[in-house]
Amino acid sequence: MGSSDLRIPFLNYFLQLSMENQDTHTYSTFLRDNRKELAVLLLLGALAGAAYYFFSFSLPTQIKPFEEKGVLDLYQITVNDYQMERKKWKLIGQRALISEKSKRMRIEQVKIWVYAQDNSTVKSSADPAETANNSPQKVDLVITADQGLIERRDNRVTLSGNVVLLRDDGSEVFTETAIYDAKKDTLTIPKPLRMIREGHTMHGSGLIYQVSTGKLNLKNPLLLRHDGAAENE
Repeated sequence: MGSSDLRIPFLNYFLQLSMENQDTHTYSTFLRDNRKELAVLLLLGALAGAAYYFFSFSLPTQIKPFEEKGVLDLYQITVNDYQMERKKWKLIGQRALISEKSKRMRIEQVKIWVYAQDNSTVKSSADPAETANNSPQKVDLVITADQGLIERRDNRVTLSGNVVLLRDDGSEVFTETAIYDAKKDTLTIPKPLRMIREGHTMHGSGLIYQVSTGKLNLKNPLLLRHDGAAENE
């Protein structure tokens, strides 16, 4: 009776091990017999993922709607901002969504002219409408971007997407986000940027520009020699 009792646990152990080996053998056989079908499924999954990535990032950016009532949808919009009977800035855009409640406006394909405060030395305006009206003003800054958000209560414009700034000294700045605060008369770039000026390229992690004084503070500047400038020397 003692030897019979000892055989039963060992027998159960070998039966269980045999079943596990059989399951492993069955799974391996399944993979071997269906390797072509599995390869096709993996390929289709990879193609589907690549297609989703391509189309999700290649679609043109569209204006983000307001999540509130009382919204106006306008096209070919022009905004003029005045302070003490002097034009502070002018903005044009292809399309705009205006929220009457929050006094905000989202605009597609934005272009802004920021006028200098000191009008004693008038330059040729980059805004042709000013010249046509025989009231030229010195344009200190011209900004273009894919989208803009005007907050009328704070008199602030936030620009995003392919932001390009052109100063009156000929320098250009390229970045993805810029904030123009008309009350403080400052332009802030909180993200990395690239500046081209007089044949040189500079990179920075951010920028603060005081429009009234012309003072520019470039954060973490890195100066690089432009190829064209090196060839002309």
